[in-house]
Amino acid sequence: MIPSKVKEQQRIWVFLIVVWVSMATFPILSMGQEIKGDGWSIPDLKGLTPYSISVKRIDGVEKIVEKFYTPEGGHVARISGYGKVFAYAVDSDREPPIDFLLLDTDGNGNFTHKFNSEESYSIPEWVLN
Repeated sequence: MIPSKVKEQQRIWVFLIVVWVSMATFPILSMGQEIKGDGWSIPDLKGLTPYSISVKRIDGVEKIVEKFYTPEGGHVARISGYGKVFAYAVDSDREPPIDFLLLDTDGNGNFTHKFNSEESYSIPEWVLN
């Protein structure tokens, strides 16, 4: 049986991911994001099993959000559209809000844009093509 505090944390995490994915459908430009030309390191998910996978069609785009617990006690969500991974949401303590989101803006595998929990982003064009 899962303790109620863990269930509440899972509900909050699911809510945050839904909000992030929903915001991704709107072309809102964030001026506060950090950009690193060679990209940030993506979370290492090798050997981890997702505890939750959701598939939704939003504005005609099939989005998959796979959520993983990390050995350090946090969460990572791998976000893809049409099978193309375009973002990772990272939370180090399993408490809202998420710490940051990494975004691959051009499909080259470099996650060059970093957003904090208050910022919005749009789904990269390369995912839609």
